[in-house]
Amino acid sequence: MIPALIPIDHGGIVVMNSVIVLAWLSFSFLFWRGLRAVAVEEDRIFDLTFYMTLVAFVAARFGFVLTHWELFSGKSPLLIVALWVSPGLSWLAALVGGLAACVALSRQYKVRLGLVLDTLSAALPLPIILGEAGSLITGAELGVASGLPWALRIGTDGITRHPIQLYEMIGLIIVSIIMLRLNVRSVRNKWPYGITGIWFFLLYATTAFLLEFAKDARVYWSTLSANQWVLIGIFAECVGVLYVRGGGREHLRPFAHRLLKFLEEKGKKLHESISRRHTD
Repeated sequence: MIPALIPIDHGGIVVMNSVIVLAWLSFSFLFWRGLRAVAVEEDRIFDLTFYMTLVAFVAARFGFVLTHWELFSGKSPLLIVALWVSPGLSWLAALVGGLAACVALSRQYKVRLGLVLDTLSAALPLPIILGEAGSLITGAELGVASGLPWALRIGTDGITRHPIQLYEMIGLIIVSIIMLRLNVRSVRNKWPYGITGIWFFLLYATTAFLLEFAKDARVYWSTLSANQWVLIGIFAECVGVLYVRGGGREHLRPFAHRLLKFLEEKGKKLHESISRRHTD
């Protein structure tokens, strides 16, 4: 059992901010390298990175304020922008905001959205892992209480908890390994641009949704946490895109045709059987 090395109320904010900057720098480099490799102009890459970062930051703060309104209710509105007084950002809100900006800007700059999504799938895992490492060091997130042998005492309450950050880092490593296999298949089978990117977000949303059950979430909407509802939305959007762009519609059409034919034949036989009974 180990406590948080630098609790969030004892200098952990500085450490967490430093980790966020490091994660952003690693993302920016990987994002630039990925798009540069597919011949996207550097000016467009820098514009995409800048505006995606700006929108993601604003969305992250807005998401935190929305889900922690009790910290801001009845106080000065300036507290919303004063991160040094009331710190807090929402990672999933940043992800959704960044993706929305990515879609809008890709169209405006005439950069293929599929290329951007595929590049994001390679550029995001390392920054997310760095963020989880910072969260583990500072105790910014807490798992639910647990008596398992690998449970950790994170924070100052003396309770052993699931090391949720370690779970998420392991989950991302597994997702990254799966993505390596999918990248090989995408090249061999000539998948359309963007499909591997969509698969990354689909797998990430599924993994994060399941791990939310081991997290000590503060905000619940009905029986699920606020994060889980956001992840359901990301998952549903990914499934829809895969259905339309990933060949799901083409695969389902023959199956649906066979199913309708089967039901039609069974219906005719049932109708004939009932007709004979009435005749007898």
